[in-house]
Amino acid sequence: MITVFLWQADPVPVRGGRGVCDDRRKARRDAAACLRSGQASSAMVEEATAELGLRTLTSGYYSTGRKWQARIGTQGRVRWVLAATSNSS
Repeated sequence: MITVFLWQADPVPVRGGRGVCDDRRKARRDAAACLRSGQASSAMVEEATAELGLRTLTSGYYSTGRKWQARIGTQGRVRWVLAATSNSS
């Protein structure tokens, strides 16, 4: 099991407006760049686990329930707020 961070900048499709990363800070930087560029009006980072099927050919990302929502201030500073902590497994 590997922890990853799924990020998305809305509205999608924004060029490069979503991704998967193993570093929460990088996921936040990538999402914030879409906000600062004006291509997106909101952004979210979600912690998940990447589970690879060993006995079957299935794999996927499963939310841990931790999500952060980005807010951009009047001076262009992006602030991240913990949006959810429920476990959806």
